[in-house]
Amino acid sequence: MQSKRFVILILCCVISVNFVKAQMYDRDSARKKYEAYKARVVVGDLNIDWRDFRLAAALGIVGPGFYWHDEHEQFTADLDAGKYEKALDEAQALISRNFASIEGHLLCMTVLQKMSKNDEAKKQEAILNAIAQSIMNSGDGKSAETAWFTVLPSETVLFMTNALGGQIDAQELVHVNGHAYDKLTVKNRVGKKLVVWFNSDTNEELKRRAQKDGVYTQN
Repeated sequence: MQSKRFVILILCCVISVNFVKAQMYDRDSARKKYEAYKARVVVGDLNIDWRDFRLAAALGIVGPGFYWHDEHEQFTADLDAGKYEKALDEAQALISRNFASIEGHLLCMTVLQKMSKNDEAKKQEAILNAIAQSIMNSGDGKSAETAWFTVLPSETVLFMTNALGGQIDAQELVHVNGHAYDKLTVKNRVGKKLVVWFNSDTNEELKRRAQKDGVYTQN
């Protein structure tokens, strides 16, 4: 009986891995999922599977070739210069490109607070909290087995720095049991050094696609 249970467990693991790989390659299904989730969030329904929404966005919407750093730098320059309307347009453009973007909603909340549009800022904050909670619920970050699940480097950095208040000192890409992980050395709020783990399978798949298409991106 025990050997049968073991065989069933192995089969379940194989099915699970194949399902993940199937998700990675099915861009059309990912795009449809993304649009369905987005429609709910737009009308204020935050009771969705945020991990699935973020994954669908990365695989179906962001894809290879999206580079947001220039937009971020322009936003920062406009915010510092007091050009709040222009900065808001830039933040909303990021959200329009990817409604599951932690970066876009953070920038949007920041400029709305500067403009004293507190009710609108709170809506962005609620979305940010939902994204952060989705990542927090995926693990505890203490090992590869319990790594936090993020879909893009921007998620990893902003979750680590903004949500947890950590400072990243070093990063290492490692592979364990067929999965990719970002192993980060960080300092927490009180200056203590810690090692934390993030699953980076999705970003590695996006990099593979980018190389295949002759485009490289680092989101």
